[in-house]
Amino acid sequence: MQKLLIAFVVIILAVLSILAAQLAGLINFGSNKKDSVTYSNKGIYEVICDSEVARPLNGLGQPPEVTRVMLPAGVDFEEGTGWYTGEFAISANRKGSLKVDGAILTVSRPAMFSRYGASIQGEYFTIDRQSGEFKQWLVIAGDKKLFIVSGNCKKSSKSPN
Repeated sequence: MQKLLIAFVVIILAVLSILAAQLAGLINFGSNKKDSVTYSNKGIYEVICDSEVARPLNGLGQPPEVTRVMLPAGVDFEEGTGWYTGEFAISANRKGSLKVDGAILTVSRPAMFSRYGASIQGEYFTIDRQSGEFKQWLVIAGDKKLFIVSGNCKKSSKSPN
């Protein structure tokens, strides 16, 4: 009877240790669905985004004007480029460079212009294919980010994953 009780306690401690290790991220039993998703990096991926634009009015120190807009965005995996139509658009005529990191698509383009009393050095946007999140920002002097557009996107019916 005592041996049975000791064996039962050892089994309970082993199960609790395994659960604690999984919760701490030390072990994984493949139950993380996010890691098992694969995305197609071929062809053209197009989305339509319901977004909020936060446009500074009188310089960066003032509250921005916020408006809601629908904007299209897309990437061409074969060309390694991307575009979107909106604030400081990285247009289909002047596409940016594409970087793929799993579900995250990042498009960037160097820039040299002044806006809001600051020197703009780059334009960027990301699309998270898993969550649909869209972000667009400018890099201003001093490597500071000025986020302009944020929203959620849905892929068009003809786009791959």
